[in-house]
Amino acid sequence: MSFNLCKLPREQKYQIQLDYEASFWAYQIKRGKNTREGVYTAINNRPMSEQTFLKQQFEHYLSLMS
Repeated sequence: MSFNLCKLPREQKYQIQLDYEASFWAYQIKRGKNTREGVYTAINNRPMSEQTFLKQQFEHYLSLMS
C-alpha cells in the first residue's frame, strides 16, 4: 500500500518532518557525529509547541537504536 504525503494537511506534513528530524538526530548520536547536548540545544531553540514532540521522538528513536 502506498500513501501520497502531498495529500495530507500541512500540519500532518510538518509533524512527519519533525519526526524525520528526531530520527536523524538519533542516527547522528549512534554514529558519533553529534552529542545529546547538541541535540537538546537544537531542540530547545525550537518553538515550545514543537519541543515536547521532538524530545519524545528523539528518545524513542534512541531506544530503538540501542
